[in-house]
Amino acid sequence: GCPFCRSVDATIARLGLDIEMRDVRQDWDFREQLIEARGRATVPVLWIQSPDGEVRWMPESLDIIHYLEHMYEKRGSG
Repeated sequence: GCPFCRSVDATIARLGLDIEMRDVRQDWDFREQLIEARGRATVPVLWIQSPDGEVRWMPESLDIIHYLEHMYEKRGSG
């Protein structure tokens, strides 16, 4: 995979998260969803669904890493 994807993968592993991974090179339905939502199939992209059902697509590996760290890094403490 791409180096940007590997950085996100490493963060997911470090935080011990169980996040469903999809490969746009093999999952054509997901690839089409991604293109429909974002206009392109560039990765990595984090698909976020809020409790009210709103869907948000977060591109950019550094944004994804910062989001995951902010949301999950402290969950083991306290």
